[in-house]
Amino acid sequence: MCGISGIIGQRPTQDWRAWAQLTAYRGPDALDLWEQPDALLCHNRLSIIDLSTAANQPMVSEDKRYVVVFNGEIFNFQALRAELESKGRRFRTRSDTEVLLLGFIEWGEAVLERLDGMFAFAIWEPRTRKLFAARDHAGIKPFFYAAHQGRFVFGSEIKLLLHSGLVPRDVRSESVLAYLAYSYVPAPDTAYTHIRSLAPGEALWFDLARAEVTTRRWWSVPSPATPAQCGEAEAAQELVRLFSGAVQRRMIADVPLGAFLSGGVDSSVIVAEMARVSAQKVKTFAIGYRHNPEYDESVFAEEVAAHLGVDHETIYPDFASRDLDESLHLIVRQFDQPYGNATVLLTSILTHDVRNKVTVALVGDGGDELFGGYPRYWALGQQARWGGLIRLVRPALLAWMKLRPETPEGNHLARRLRRFLTSSHADLGLVFEESTRLFPRQSLHALVNPARQTMAAQQTLLQTLFNTAQGSWLTRACATDQASFLPFNLMEGADRMSMVNSFELRLPFLDRQLMEFAAALPPELKIQGKLQKRILKAAYRDVLPPTVLNRPKRGFNPPVWHWLKDNAALLETLLRKQSRLGDYVQMDAVRSMIQRFQSRREDNSTQLWSLLVLDRWLEQQI
Repeated sequence: MCGISGIIGQRPTQDWRAWAQLTAYRGPDALDLWEQPDALLCHNRLSIIDLSTAANQPMVSEDKRYVVVFNGEIFNFQALRAELESKGRRFRTRSDTEVLLLGFIEWGEAVLERLDGMFAFAIWEPRTRKLFAARDHAGIKPFFYAAHQGRFVFGSEIKLLLHSGLVPRDVRSESVLAYLAYSYVPAPDTAYTHIRSLAPGEALWFDLARAEVTTRRWWSVPSPATPAQCGEAEAAQELVRLFSGAVQRRMIADVPLGAFLSGGVDSSVIVAEMARVSAQKVKTFAIGYRHNPEYDESVFAEEVAAHLGVDHETIYPDFASRDLDESLHLIVRQFDQPYGNATVLLTSILTHDVRNKVTVALVGDGGDELFGGYPRYWALGQQARWGGLIRLVRPALLAWMKLRPETPEGNHLARRLRRFLTSSHADLGLVFEESTRLFPRQSLHALVNPARQTMAAQQTLLQTLFNTAQGSWLTRACATDQASFLPFNLMEGADRMSMVNSFELRLPFLDRQLMEFAAALPPELKIQGKLQKRILKAAYRDVLPPTVLNRPKRGFNPPVWHWLKDNAALLETLLRKQSRLGDYVQMDAVRSMIQRFQSRREDNSTQLWSLLVLDRWLEQQI
């Protein structure tokens, strides 16, 4: 796990080592540069596998024809190494970086099909003056780039491109509107006109002689029209085989390793597999809430830890004294563009507080998207079955709900019910779009300036993904989330807020074989009646306590509602006259949102938080 950056093409004379150090936190163990007149490759190393300096990067092939910078892990590197050795390839290190490099030399672009891992890398060929770059199938590791005035600039974070002096900083207004719709900026776009992101499962070539970029998708989220024919017992057995292998491969490390345990199904099955094969007690960690019990899952985590016999620790952050303005600026600094999911602050706290105990942790992200775990999937099923009736009674129910306060109690039940009712449409793709967005269409139309409303109406990413996917409504919903919410929201957040603390997160559920297996499952093995994640729970019913398998899902969320309720002055900063937020939204609409929140007529705390992030980011755009 590292930070990579580079410039292909002529570059001015300056301190490029200082430039590469902008992301030193991504790799504090080593910083190295490889330079030629028309190429610069930089690498910040966080040593995880083969801690020797021989494994440092940039890594040059023995014949000097190839140079690689690589961020991530190749989990099947040992098997690939054996295959390459059988073909006569010789290795100088024990690193997965060298496996990637020699694999590319042996198989070219086809190496991507052989990789089981999370990665973003670039390989420069000085002889042909061409650069090849690729991003993993699920979008776990980031890769940003700009092709401008004959140069190609790239990096693990946008700040590297912005501070190179070689890329214009023009804000892309369409991306700001996309952020208001979804709380993230979907790849391949970024918040900057001249900066792009490799999409999940995408690769590119840059030909310096032609100053030309060509891209291709090497993997896409599957959504088969016809599910596999299999019963519960057969599917559960195959699921355990694939998942066990995915977990074990992600336990390979030369540094201390543990897991984040919430007590939910996803993290619990990971820890169960780790405990089964580990020669030592597995170290697990959770966040607890002393003053906001509606968010607290620590008691469930402790129950699972005791059942599995692991070494568990609960971290209790002091949320009451947290500097919210500093938290907002932390998000802006680390993402370099608007990003509205406040849950990343928990990731930052947890990785910071356990960094002196472990350097790597396995986490359960992806389980909901693969196996139908989100409440919105169940709600979509009700819309598919009873949509006509729901639309008939909607006016009366919404009128009744206006009389009730919206607070975090009941897992934000009132807010969820309101969204469920207002998102009912005949087009299921539109239902999914409306139920998943940060600001639904009508709310966004009322919020943005009249001059921006046409652009706002063009934000239909989720509806388009849903309606172009194949299979059942559930297959299409899972595929849509895996192609949007998972990479653009969860993975972006996990990367930035773990790497700021020089910490590596690994995600067994995003094993490529496992994702393809889950996509092919019949929908009734994911959701049956009110039972969600049916097959995952069936596979581990003899391993985990019934209380874990049967309890309702509770999200991993910070107490944003409480933060904003107790910080009226922070909300008032949105209304200051010099705010650039007014370039995009109507300030009267923002004032109305604040009033509805403070009177408890509407739980719009996540929307207000996202506006605060956007406001702070716009402040920095000159």
